[in-house]
Amino acid sequence: MEDKGPGAITKIWAVCFYYGLGDTKGGNLKIYLDGEDEPTIFCNFFELLQGKDFVQPPLAAETRRAGNCYLPIPYAKGCKVTMDKKVFYNIINYRSYPEGTKVRTFSMEEYRQSAELVDNVKQILAKGCVQDEEETRNSLRTVRQEKRLSPGGTLELAIANNQKPGAVRLLTIRLQADDQAQALRSTVLKASFDGERTIWTPVGDFFNIGVGMKSYRMWERAVEEDGTMVCRWVMPYRENSKWSLENLGQQTVTAEISITSGPYTWTDQSMYFHTSWRMDDPTPGFPLFDYNLVKIEGTGVYVGDQFTVLNPEQGWWGEGDEKVYVDGETFPSHFGTGTEDYYGWAGGVVPNPPDEFDEPFLANVRVASPNSMGYNTCTRTRVLDAIPFEKNIDFNIESSGSNRSSWFHLQYAVNTFWYAKPGAISNRKPLPNMASRKLMTLEELQQFNESCKRNKYIFPGAIEAENIDTYWISEGVLPHEGAKVWGELSNGAVKAFTFGRKGEEIKVRLTELFEKTHLKVCLITSNESGEFEIKVNGAAVRTVNLASEHSAVETIDLGEFIPEDNALVISFVCKSPGSLGIDYFLTK
Repeated sequence: MEDKGPGAITKIWAVCFYYGLGDTKGGNLKIYLDGEDEPTIFCNFFELLQGKDFVQPPLAAETRRAGNCYLPIPYAKGCKVTMDKKVFYNIINYRSYPEGTKVRTFSMEEYRQSAELVDNVKQILAKGCVQDEEETRNSLRTVRQEKRLSPGGTLELAIANNQKPGAVRLLTIRLQADDQAQALRSTVLKASFDGERTIWTPVGDFFNIGVGMKSYRMWERAVEEDGTMVCRWVMPYRENSKWSLENLGQQTVTAEISITSGPYTWTDQSMYFHTSWRMDDPTPGFPLFDYNLVKIEGTGVYVGDQFTVLNPEQGWWGEGDEKVYVDGETFPSHFGTGTEDYYGWAGGVVPNPPDEFDEPFLANVRVASPNSMGYNTCTRTRVLDAIPFEKNIDFNIESSGSNRSSWFHLQYAVNTFWYAKPGAISNRKPLPNMASRKLMTLEELQQFNESCKRNKYIFPGAIEAENIDTYWISEGVLPHEGAKVWGELSNGAVKAFTFGRKGEEIKVRLTELFEKTHLKVCLITSNESGEFEIKVNGAAVRTVNLASEHSAVETIDLGEFIPEDNALVISFVCKSPGSLGIDYFLTK
């Protein structure tokens, strides 16, 4: 990683094995600040992230084959991070500040001088989400209510006192029902601040447990052994805050809610606390697509999320990378390496219940058995690595698991947490029909997938390469038998060739095109694939290197073209020998 100008590293994550589970030593890390010739930090990478070097837990800690470090490392002029071995999977979150921002650069001397402060922070974080009795006595006010909620029933609670403006500083809820898992999904928490509704979320998803009771403890949220669910996110308001619990299910639920509030200084920088919940019918894991958690218009800060998935088979469910677009950017400023990596742990093996953990800002709350088959829930709180946005934010995670078949479906329920100035809006609206729905069982999702196997996968609008008869093939290019890919081939087939020498070429003519056409081509990547220059109507468009450890399909966007004689001629010219597999073309 290298950054010019003022900034700060806010979080570092990495897998703590090096090109294989057997090597847990890894490389050494050097962090150079402000252009200095000598590194300010020089230590073993894994030991730093696991809390075994100068940063101690919970500021740095191991989380199941991975490590996370939250020590802020600010720099005034620039930062460069290096390793003395080939880099393996890692993510460095950092902030870049505007030029001229005054920043005091991190130093080991100041860190050692701050030992007492650092130790206090570690102790506070280690306590997790507990109520501070001294704080409670200091000008805070608590209101409580308990009620039996028949189907359709509502419990309402208003925070209106002389503390204006104010802020909710502690929220606790308990639910009791014959079917507690269903109650956690069908009992919805709603809240508005100064008349602006910002919270509409099933209770279980708000408190990170998804489906079924589960105890854990993080910094700002927890579920105690007795079923008390706790939240300490600060939620400011100018005049008032109104809360309710609504039973959308078919059973009676006993609900208890307690809200503690106190004074707050409201300024033009103050923001309301928001949650956004999304749940869908079973979602396909192939073809790959970006599953949108939330899109927000306004000014705010994104501070966390929880991800619950019903996985219908033994195997890993979360290969997808997170992609976060801020303020209209065309390439995401946060682009990750996999769902487990985003939530702070690591793959290498299919997770089981021993992989559950809870740290101040991360928790693998629920891991299904055996081998993740069933309901799983992960969550992450973003603190120093929170994502500010001035105009909008678009947060996505690819829908992708280890089974890349069009018939294979997972079911997601996700919740996001964010602050925003008054007037912000999101694309996630209340979903009472989803919250009231009977929880899908593992067996029901498995039966649904079995029924989907009868449907042949054909990508919508595909011009199947194997069905085209307008190929021209230069001498030396040979037909290639099929292709095995991680995923499915549209129509179950591919047109494939083997190129033995540089300069060999094939051409294919797409006809019946009468106006400007947007052209894409889906190609095969593999360890046998070559490198090719792609031309359209004789003009070079781009060069693609299809060599990859993973045999998969990749869609290449070639751009817009004006047909000649109502046709486009696509050429593939060999730059490096190997195979070329074409699944389909798209002309829309």
